[in-house]
Amino acid sequence: MSKQHDKLMTDLQRLLRTQDFKSEAEMRKFMDSIVGQQIPSFPNEALNFQEQAQDLVFAAYELPPSKAKHNIKKALQLDSNCIEAYEFLGSMEDTAEIASAFYEKGIAIGRQKFGGKYLEEHKGAFWGFHETRAFMRCLQHYSYCLYTMEKVKECVVVLEEMIELNPNDNQGVRDQLLLYLIQLDERKKFDKYAKMFKEDSMAFPLFNRALFAFKTEGETENANKQLQKALKQNKFVAGKLLSKKQINELADHYGIGDENEANYYTHFAQQIWQQTKGATEWLKKHSIKS
Repeated sequence: MSKQHDKLMTDLQRLLRTQDFKSEAEMRKFMDSIVGQQIPSFPNEALNFQEQAQDLVFAAYELPPSKAKHNIKKALQLDSNCIEAYEFLGSMEDTAEIASAFYEKGIAIGRQKFGGKYLEEHKGAFWGFHETRAFMRCLQHYSYCLYTMEKVKECVVVLEEMIELNPNDNQGVRDQLLLYLIQLDERKKFDKYAKMFKEDSMAFPLFNRALFAFKTEGETENANKQLQKALKQNKFVAGKLLSKKQINELADHYGIGDENEANYYTHFAQQIWQQTKGATEWLKKHSIKS
């Protein structure tokens, strides 16, 4: 989600809080009435300190780094518990070790803010509540940092927490989770999450299932069938997985079966395929046939 869209959703939430709805039908009628209209931004004097801090962070994404950091400093002066500010600071860092410290701070604030009764009432739908999204994004970024630092088990713990908080997985972390469970030989957990998301049919889950089948069964009929299904879905993946060239630059979007999708999967999975004994030889043999 773009930060402009995030700002728009924040403004919408603020607008809804100014209304005194007597029923759900009344709220729906109001929502219908503003379709196609510009959602107003609230002036500073109408916002509390926490909301002003959020707006400073949203604005920071459009500024050059020096001015952006000035915004973040002001935001944290207004609200020292502004999760969005720590998310921004993490995004500005090039090294996982430093970035992770900022994300950890945002996560710690989120755990305190959204724990207890809030957790009891909202667990299972965290992404559906706008106020939790910065916390959920910090968890996702933190998991990437952990994996970069080769803390795979710790990364998996974070990804599992995200699925527990939001089983719909709007952020799409299940693919990485399943891949890293293969890497860790966590067969029971892989089966658990594969069943949860059994309808997924993009390149990432299909190649994950093929690799899992090969690693746990060897070159069986089932493993070969899973691989052929994956190869049919995206013809570009095999060559990229077998290549020595690493893919670090990813497109903003990809389509089913296209090369960008293959780049996305390869970016995460290439090393794991190449480190799985016999996997690349098996992949090469079947990709030549297909």
